[in-house]
Amino acid sequence: MVPETSFHGQPLSEKGFHEASGKALKDQKLRKNFKRAMNGLMQKRRVMFPDSGELETLRNLAGGIRRDAVSHLPDLLEELETNCQQNGIQVHWAQTTEEANSIVLNIARKADAKLAVKGKSMVSEEMELNHFLAENGIEALESDLGEYIIQVDHELPSHIIMPAIHKNREEISEVFQKKVAPAKKSDTAEEMTETARQVLRDKFRRAELGISGVNFAVAETGTLCLVENEGNGRSVVQGRKVKKTDPRKCTWSCWTTAEAGCMKTNFCATLCFASVAGPA
Repeated sequence: MVPETSFHGQPLSEKGFHEASGKALKDQKLRKNFKRAMNGLMQKRRVMFPDSGELETLRNLAGGIRRDAVSHLPDLLEELETNCQQNGIQVHWAQTTEEANSIVLNIARKADAKLAVKGKSMVSEEMELNHFLAENGIEALESDLGEYIIQVDHELPSHIIMPAIHKNREEISEVFQKKVAPAKKSDTAEEMTETARQVLRDKFRRAELGISGVNFAVAETGTLCLVENEGNGRSVVQGRKVKKTDPRKCTWSCWTTAEAGCMKTNFCATLCFASVAGPA
């Protein structure tokens, strides 16, 4: 039995899920969008890894690192907490979604925050954090470009790395024309990116709170690692002490090459200190 889930706070039954997915599978434009985007990604990956054996070896090595971490997760989480605290990072524990959302809300209220800018966070998607904060009078704006596009269009991400992969350029242009900048027609990717940049920069300046996920954490140093292409993650945590490092080179290189088809992303940074204050 598929458990009930939700869509922006609204229950979605097993029947509703199958109906929605069945409709999507028959959408030829949607299938074309996915096929074009995934074929492009796979081609980039093949260029970076012409030797499939090398890719498989690296994936197995990275997978082994992850399995080892999961097998020792309780101890590693406690070690991470201890070292994060030594770096000035306050750690909160939550057993339920309700507890986690309440913790975030309390932090926001202590900062008297009415606007939060967000880096990509899959945990916050599962928590439906944006919806929860909006119900409590706090705007949470996604700053990852793909996440921003689907947030503006009141959708959910369709891919963990490329949230708006189901939309083509013409559809995104229409979203921008109707909901972002009606007075400015943006047809090219460059024009739409510039339009989004202008909106987000204003939000970054005015936000009282920054929220970000992390790609992985290093328990032995209390380090939180961010991997990104757009610079939005660094802007979300702006004003924090950030240094460049490479604590898990194998995992990092496998990750960025597989997801983006490049040896490294534009921004690879680690947070050694964090606070609640918003961007400067």
